[in-house]
This record gives sequence, C-alpha cells and structure tokens, in this order.
Amino acid sequence: MSNNKGSIKFRKKALEHINNPVPLDDTLQVITLKNWLKFLVLILIIGGCLIWLIWGKLFIRTSGKGVLMSLSGDIETVQAAENAGFVQQINVRVGQHIPKDTILATINSDLATQLQLQENYLKKLKHEQQVLSKRADFVVKDLKAKQEEQIVKINASLQAAKEKLKQLEVLLILKEKAMKKGILDLPNVTETRIEYYRLLQEINSHEADLILMQSNLVELQDKWQERQKELALIIYKEEHEYQLIKKRWQQTNLVKSPTSGIIAEIRVKSGDYVQPGHPLISIIPTDQNLYALVFVPASKGKLIKPGMKAQIAPAMINKFEFGAIKGKVESISPLPVTPQMMLTLLKNQQMVNALLPEEPQLAVRVLLLKNPATPTGYQWTTSQGPLIHLTQGTLVDALFDVEVKKPINILMHLTFKSTVQDKIDESSKNEPKAR
Repeated sequence: MSNNKGSIKFRKKALEHINNPVPLDDTLQVITLKNWLKFLVLILIIGGCLIWLIWGKLFIRTSGKGVLMSLSGDIETVQAAENAGFVQQINVRVGQHIPKDTILATINSDLATQLQLQENYLKKLKHEQQVLSKRADFVVKDLKAKQEEQIVKINASLQAAKEKLKQLEVLLILKEKAMKKGILDLPNVTETRIEYYRLLQEINSHEADLILMQSNLVELQDKWQERQKELALIIYKEEHEYQLIKKRWQQTNLVKSPTSGIIAEIRVKSGDYVQPGHPLISIIPTDQNLYALVFVPASKGKLIKPGMKAQIAPAMINKFEFGAIKGKVESISPLPVTPQMMLTLLKNQQMVNALLPEEPQLAVRVLLLKNPATPTGYQWTTSQGPLIHLTQGTLVDALFDVEVKKPINILMHLTFKSTVQDKIDESSKNEPKAR
C-alpha cells in the first residue's frame, strides 16, 4: 500500500513538470564584479601559497648573545708617566669622542716646581743679557764720543805739524844751499834740521795716538762681545735644559690621548695621588676592524658551521626598524668556554657575568660584512642601517641560519609522520580485539 502512494506522488510531480513550460523569459542571474574580485583574490592567495610551498624557504635559526671586539687592537689604556703626582684636573668624560693628542688630564708633579725654578733662572739670565748689552752699547758709545773729541784735536795738531813740516823742509833745503855757498854757518842749519825732525817725530806720535785709540776701541768692543757670548752660551744651555724639563713635564703633567677614539672609562678623579704606570683612562680606538664574539648554548652551537650566515644586531638599536648587520661565521670553539677563558677574551668581569649563564656556552667568531656607503661601514639587512658609531664593547644579539628547508618538504614530512602515527595507533587498538 505504501509503495502505491509513493508511485502516485512521483507521477504527480512528473506530470506537473511536463505540463509547465521552461521559463525561458526569466531573468538570468549574473555574477557581480565584486564577487569576481573576491574570486580572483582567493585564486591569487591559493596560488601564492602553492608557490611558497614549492619554491619558498624556511630558515631554521639559533640565537646567542655577544659583544663586538676589535681585530686591530684592544682598548687603549693611558697610564701615568715617570713622575708621581696629584691629579689636578680631568678634561674628558665617558662616551666623549676625542681626536689624537687631546689633553685628557693634568697631573701636578715635582717637575712643575723644577720647571718654574728653571724658568725663573732663565728669565734672570735673559735680563742680565739685556743689561749687559745696554751697558756694552753705552761704554762703547761713550768711548767713541771721547775718542772723537781727541781725534779732532789730534787731527788738527797733525795737520798743523804737517804744514809746518813742509815749510821747514823747504827752508832746510834753502839753508843747506846757502851754507854750501858760505852764506850761512852750520849751527843755523843744524837748528833748522832739529826742528824738522822734531815736527816729524810729533807727526808720527799723533798718528800712533790715532792707531792706539782705534785699537783701544776694538779691544773694548771685543771684550764686551766676549762677555755677551759667554752669557749667551750659558742662556743657550739653560734654555736647552728648560726645554728638556718642559718636555718631561708635558709628558708627565699633560696626559694626552695616544689615539683618536671614545672615552670608555675614567679610573681616577681630581685629587688622587698616582704613581708612575698607574692606569688613568681607557680609550676605545676609532679605527677598528670589528668582529662579533657570540656565545651560544652548547646544545644548539654544534649546529653552527664556519661559513654560515649570521645577523648581528647591536643591543641599543631597534631591530624591527633598522634590521641587523650581515655577518659570516669564521670559527667556533670545539669545547664550551670557561669563565677564565671568557675573561681572557673580554677582559671585563662584569661583561663575563652578563654573558655567561648557567648552561655551557660555545664561542662563535663572526666577521661583519663591510659596506663603506653606510654610516656604520657595515652591511645591514635594511638599506643603510642606523646613524650610530659602533665600537668595541657593544653588546649584540645574534641569529644564525643553521638550516634552510622548503615548506612543501616540511608539510610532506609532517603529513607522513601523522599518517604513520595514525597507523600505529590503529594497529595498537586492533591488537586487543584480535586477542
């Protein structure tokens, strides 16, 4: 009876479908542009996911913490020089950028007193030199003035004697001729001759006086010049001694920077008494070839191999904004490092305490890839990196790309692993039933 009712219902529906014509004049349902766009976006997403699954890469990374070190040299420690003394003034502060030969501090030592005494003695000698020079000029000028007066008188007498000598010479010739003729007797001629030779002697005496005065003037000038030379030689020697003391004072009292860099640590303060060789100030050199010394847990560090890529991010920058420095693993320690080894490498106990957790650590040396076009001089994962100055001692975070896998391989591995696990679970459930 129920089968008859079912067949009747089917026949009614068939009859209704046959009797009703196909609604060809009804409006067709058209897909809108918005739905097409949604469909296209869905296709692109699915296609992108498929491309990524097949050709994409997943980096398996391990991390560590470390510090930037210098290949070219360690931190420069400026020490007190050969003389002990008190720190008078500190002219720099921690973190300050300084050029070479900057005066870092002033130390007041015994050389300052010695230098002052030598300077005073030198001033006294130079004053004596000025007085001696003025005295010499005065004496020479005074003698010249007196001699000039005498020379005028001598020249006048000399000129008169020469004129009279000429007259006597003529007179003597005439008298000698007259004597030969018998006009004059010998005594008269002799008297004239005596007068002639007396005038000649007087002329010679005046000329000798002129030569003697010139000689006295030259002798006096030589005498004063000799005294000035002796004093000048003494001043030269004392000036040389003063320069030696001043140089030692500058080396001892004026503590200068041996290199350009950044002040890392100031170990003294004004008023401290320091002995020769006492460390005063530590400087991080500007010209450094930096590398990263990174410490990673020993359980993960064995995955790191030389030549692997690394990313080194200084702790003080925003990694999401500036990225990290590109690097390459150069070497890795075969055994975990001890606190003593870390202290030897870092030379700072506080830094050792910060980087050495309870878990054993391996030391990884990472070379930083250079790029002179960036402000830091190194390659960054971003275009330029931050506008900072990297120095030795900067703490860093490190990431190492220990393995690269394709997503499709990971997906297939997980799928295969899940399938095998399901079969194992199913077989374990069926074993009790079979028993």
